[in-house]
Amino acid sequence: MKSRWLKRIGLLLVLIMPFTVAAEEKKTIAVLPFTVHSAENIDYVKNGVWDMLYSRLSSGGEVNLVSRQAVLDALSKLKGKDYQADDVYQVGKALNADYVVWGSITKFGSSLSLDGKLMDIAGNASPIGVFEQCPSLDDVIPRVNDFAKKIQMYALGKVPQTALPAPAAPPSYTQVSPPSAAAAAPGSVEALKTSEGTFTAVINPDFINTPEAIDRKGFWMTPRYSYEFKGMDIGDVNGDGLNEVVVISPSAVHIFQRKGDALVSLERIDGKQYDDYLTVDVADINENGIPEIIVTSINWTTLNSFVVEFRDGRFQTIASDLRWFLRVVRPLGRPILIGQVKGFDDPFIHAIHEIIWQDGAYVEGKRMPIPEGLSVYGLAYDSLDGSNRLKLVMLDEYDRLRLYEPTLKRFDDLDILGGSEELLWKSDDHFGGSNNVFLRVTYMGQPMSDWAIDDNPDKVSYVKLRVLTYDMNKNGKNDVIIVKNLSSVGRIMKNLTLYTSSEIYDFEWDGIGLSENWKTKKIQGYVSDYQIKDIDNDGEDEVVLSLVVSFSGSLRKKSILAAYDLTVPERVQ
Repeated sequence: MKSRWLKRIGLLLVLIMPFTVAAEEKKTIAVLPFTVHSAENIDYVKNGVWDMLYSRLSSGGEVNLVSRQAVLDALSKLKGKDYQADDVYQVGKALNADYVVWGSITKFGSSLSLDGKLMDIAGNASPIGVFEQCPSLDDVIPRVNDFAKKIQMYALGKVPQTALPAPAAPPSYTQVSPPSAAAAAPGSVEALKTSEGTFTAVINPDFINTPEAIDRKGFWMTPRYSYEFKGMDIGDVNGDGLNEVVVISPSAVHIFQRKGDALVSLERIDGKQYDDYLTVDVADINENGIPEIIVTSINWTTLNSFVVEFRDGRFQTIASDLRWFLRVVRPLGRPILIGQVKGFDDPFIHAIHEIIWQDGAYVEGKRMPIPEGLSVYGLAYDSLDGSNRLKLVMLDEYDRLRLYEPTLKRFDDLDILGGSEELLWKSDDHFGGSNNVFLRVTYMGQPMSDWAIDDNPDKVSYVKLRVLTYDMNKNGKNDVIIVKNLSSVGRIMKNLTLYTSSEIYDFEWDGIGLSENWKTKKIQGYVSDYQIKDIDNDGEDEVVLSLVVSFSGSLRKKSILAAYDLTVPERVQ
């Protein structure tokens, strides 16, 4: 494989044709060797990518390239550490480069991902990012060709000025500044745009099989953020009459608001070092007119969930150390907070109760008519036929979609051969799919280390993805909206936690079962959460996706928000 791959690179170097472009003056580009994240030695790929970028960018003589030795000498001052944006900026300044190209190569299984970046040193602009996934080594060459072409087009001024990041004043460079204060929060990376369009593999804007269901012309997407979005919800959490977007990373709550095409950061609330945030919901449970931010959090194996509310002009924690897994469901449009006490061996073994606000505290209320033994996550409780009769839609242990009549029976008594009288329908296919994982036991009295988790995958649990209900057809009946996260190796392993793309499905209850109305084409990226709410405050709901778009055990994950306008489709036959 290595020999064949290197021969292809050699052939490519011989056959490369120069780009025919016009430039008023030559720009100087420094190309840094890409960092590698892989369990095996793939330095030959790293060196091949470096060779290819040098050859492609130097062909035609339109740009000057800093010599490799000069690049290596400059990088030696970093003493082998992974270079961050501020390091790249300093290297570029030291080399008198107009632009610096750098990035990473991540290998998982037989697939690779290329995460390349271009920094405009002279213009003091934010990094431009291009993310490409390669199913195999054979796909690397054309991907690097595309990346090099995009770099050259940008450096030679073939990008419309309206598409370029706005220049910023020279920063102190503890962190590279975003294009503008209103455009992105720290850590975001713009998508690379040229006169030929937007170069990004994050979202396929033409992804919908039924164009009437989601209007791709209304597509909107944020820059990438250099942390993982684990959960997301939308609501007016500060009482200003406009919706905000609340996102959780592993141990922080981020509050944004969309203004035009920008996502503006309003607040960041940091947790403790060992907190692990699992889910977030926005709902006015205490009925004081201001929706609360409800976060399920776990510290090692102990739940320490909490609630934040905007009071007296600032966000305050109004409840903490809550010992429930928490989720908001909306039967007949009314938000209800439900909670579940954590079990020892099986975290979701206990019954699910409504959590109510009483005498200034959240307390356990009546038991919900949801089978005991089901997770509080991965379910919806709502009407599907326009009546007041509620149904329970849930993802089972194997992520198959099921539809039940509400009941207080144990799930074990319903999950029987031939089905129970409460079971109305069950899918043959898998849906959902989650990379959101937490420890459910300790190891010899102590929290399990990473190696212990790897050796004992059954000692972790997964937070199932949301199931939404929404009247998509505007016919008075709620549809079931569900995401299916996809893996390149399918679901052959029970504890597989690497989803890299996704699809969205719409189902309608026809009195016999859930029939598929439409589904989207494949979306590049893992959906960690999603909502159908008004993110841009135009009075109309949008499909809003929280997407994780890079994957590796050691590589920092990157995330975006994406939104599509809705239309009122006719039912797809």
